[in-house]
Amino acid sequence: MNGPPAQVPPNPKARRLKIVALIFVGLIALYSIYRYALARSIQTRIDAIHRARFPATGVELDKWYVQPPAGENAADVYTQAFAHYDAWTNQDAHFSPPAGVNDRTKYVAPPKEKRDLLPIFGEAKLPPDYGPLSEEQEKLVAEYLADNAKTLKLLHQAASMKYCRYPVDLTKGVMASSRHRGSLRPAEELLELEVIHALDQKQQAQAVESAVAALAAAHSLSQEPLLISYLFQVSYEGLALENIKRIVNTASLTDSQLVQLSAALQESDNVPSLMRALVGERCIQGDVFQDIRRGKTAIKELYTLVNSFHFANDEPELPILLVATYKISGLLDLDYRTYLDSMDGFVVASQFPPPQNMAAAQVMETIVQRLPRRRVLSRSFMTALDLAVVNACRNAAQLRNAQVVLAIERYRLANNKLPDQLSDLAPTFLASVPVDPFDGKPLRYKKLPDSYTVYSVGENRKDDYTTDIAFTVEE
Repeated sequence: MNGPPAQVPPNPKARRLKIVALIFVGLIALYSIYRYALARSIQTRIDAIHRARFPATGVELDKWYVQPPAGENAADVYTQAFAHYDAWTNQDAHFSPPAGVNDRTKYVAPPKEKRDLLPIFGEAKLPPDYGPLSEEQEKLVAEYLADNAKTLKLLHQAASMKYCRYPVDLTKGVMASSRHRGSLRPAEELLELEVIHALDQKQQAQAVESAVAALAAAHSLSQEPLLISYLFQVSYEGLALENIKRIVNTASLTDSQLVQLSAALQESDNVPSLMRALVGERCIQGDVFQDIRRGKTAIKELYTLVNSFHFANDEPELPILLVATYKISGLLDLDYRTYLDSMDGFVVASQFPPPQNMAAAQVMETIVQRLPRRRVLSRSFMTALDLAVVNACRNAAQLRNAQVVLAIERYRLANNKLPDQLSDLAPTFLASVPVDPFDGKPLRYKKLPDSYTVYSVGENRKDDYTTDIAFTVEE
């Protein structure tokens, strides 16, 4: 007779292995859920970018930067102008020492190239207070402009065109072509020389045309959605504004010429270039994150990338182990999510009118400064973006000052006197008095015995002349 089966005593070792296996499977499940949740949170943010009608990748950015129709692209004409430019760097200078200097060898750094004898391009100084060129300088400038007549003709032709896109491939990110940005500087300087020459020859209409062309050349970068392009644009607009200061201080213009300059300034002040630049920056750097996520970036390259920022800021290097586990640990996705959130804040800030845009950007900069060290890419990609917003406000102040000065000059032509206050200009010469980008109040205006000035209080928000941004017209 058979009894009940014998009970097999539990195997403690097998039970422990089973528990370990269950824990391991549980950890894998939790890790998978964690990584899935991170990936979904990133995709949610990218979807929000698309809903706002913005691009999120370099490929999308390249399509967002619209290609003008054939024959209507000013960049094609600017490129031709750059190609015809004669820099005079292959011509020797026929140098004569200044009067009273008998020993040529004792004169410091005599010019070696003919170009060195020029003002702006070379070592020669422009006369102070917008004074006329010397006879020798005038002759040399006229020769330089004649040698660059083809370039100048093309620059003026491009200025009349509505659309512009330079040959940049934004799918290549930071490797996109940048040659055109540097080529614009000699173009701006050449047009400045043309303004000076025209004024010396009492050709006010030509000076105005050249000043408008200089503004247009700077404005040709306004649609290029890259932060570096925006910074170049602001720099070149600053150069172009010097032409208007010179013209107003040295020439008597007609009302139509003043209106022509004002229209060119208005176009520059109305383009949301900084917002486009930040949108583009987000796409370019977002592709860097995506390349790491997809394994296109080697560990060694990533190590160099994440530690370059720490080196530049005198911070200790991150250990190679942390960098090696940056992706698998989820730190990469957390960093990417932080970057998208913060850049969204900067993009939103750039769309506020000043001075609210500066306040919002400063809030975002404070958030970025407080990010932990493990957010290595976010911290390095968003360095001092608030300063770009301040730069935009400084540029806006300069443009608005110039607009007001041109309105004052129109008022003076019509009334044979200066206005008592800026409100006298509205609505005939200005729709309204422009606000100071730094404090939101109307721009300031002061009449002095021999001049008048229109100014912004500048970055310290105080009317104390220490950081004022001014446009002064001498009587």
